[in-house]
Amino acid sequence: QARDPPCSHPCPSRCHLSDCLPCKALVKRSCHCGAMTHAFECVYYNNLNAKQQLKVRSCGGPCHRKLPNCPHLCSEICHPGQCPSVDQCMKKVNVRCACNTLKKEWVCQDVLKEYRRSGRDPKVAKGQFGVGLIACGGDCVKKVNVPAAELHQRKVQENKNPAAEVTNVPKRRKKRDRGAQEPVQVSMWQQMKRYLVVIIALAGLVVLGLLIWKGVYQISDWMNEMEEQKARERLLRAGRL
Repeated sequence: QARDPPCSHPCPSRCHLSDCLPCKALVKRSCHCGAMTHAFECVYYNNLNAKQQLKVRSCGGPCHRKLPNCPHLCSEICHPGQCPSVDQCMKKVNVRCACNTLKKEWVCQDVLKEYRRSGRDPKVAKGQFGVGLIACGGDCVKKVNVPAAELHQRKVQENKNPAAEVTNVPKRRKKRDRGAQEPVQVSMWQQMKRYLVVIIALAGLVVLGLLIWKGVYQISDWMNEMEEQKARERLLRAGRL
């Protein structure tokens, strides 16, 4: 059955004669700046007119969408359509000359006007926005001429003393012959350590041999005692018989 207000959601109730209940399905709508998503009941959202729907979809926070003609963000409250401050941006911008020597502070909308007056495209990289809008001054000429004068003076000094560079070149070290092996000197302490290691090893072997011999001797005595005990038992049995 048709609902009032109409919607595309099916009625969850079984077949009935009366009118369908208001639709409680959730309708998701994003805010105008895209920062969040709202969830409205279908009956509530569809009962609003177009203007009211646009109003309830606003998240109430700053728009924060990037303005198309400058590197700044929109400072208006979340709104539908194009940002109203496209050409009225009031952010401060440091405007520089072409060589970045001179610097002035302008309002962003004045920067955009200067770009249009000079026929240049304001859509440039953020670090280049406002560069070259003011003319270079006397300080810029001095800044350019100083490196040139230093370079000229350095060339004059190099022409006067060409042999100075040759004498200041560090000498290369001679490569050692990799095939030649240096004689290895063995100290007295190292020789003594070798002898001590040999003596300790021999002493260990002697001690080990003694322990083995003692063990074998003890086992032999034990076996002899066992044989004697068995012989006594035999004699006692024979006497009883």
